[in-house]
Amino acid sequence: MPPPLTDQDLLARRPVWEALSELWLDTELSDLQLAAIARTIAASPYSLREIRIIHDTEVAPAVSANLMCIAGEWAGFDSQWLDERCRRIVDRRQSWIFRCKIRFLRPLFGHFTADYWERLIPQIEALRRTAT
Repeated sequence: MPPPLTDQDLLARRPVWEALSELWLDTELSDLQLAAIARTIAASPYSLREIRIIHDTEVAPAVSANLMCIAGEWAGFDSQWLDERCRRIVDRRQSWIFRCKIRFLRPLFGHFTADYWERLIPQIEALRRTAT
């Protein structure tokens, strides 16, 4: 079971939530947009493994329905709405029912974002190498 997050953890997650939510917009992301996402993630204190967990257990459950909508959001999610939604989901992480639901949905999340992850991971790794 994941430990509860502190206020500091939640503040550190906010830019990551915003960056990862862009993977769920109803539009094809450009190389420039992916580079901006990679910079945000590279600057975060989280490992790539932790980033994927944050994506799969916090961001994707909050925004994945956007791609199922006929007229989904394409310009970007409202920051306040996204923050509140992700915080509510973080609060539910302790529930075994929620964890089972996420385990079931993870392949779907991966299906929709696999191409982006293939492009993002090398960029994030390169940015982190040059930052040290």
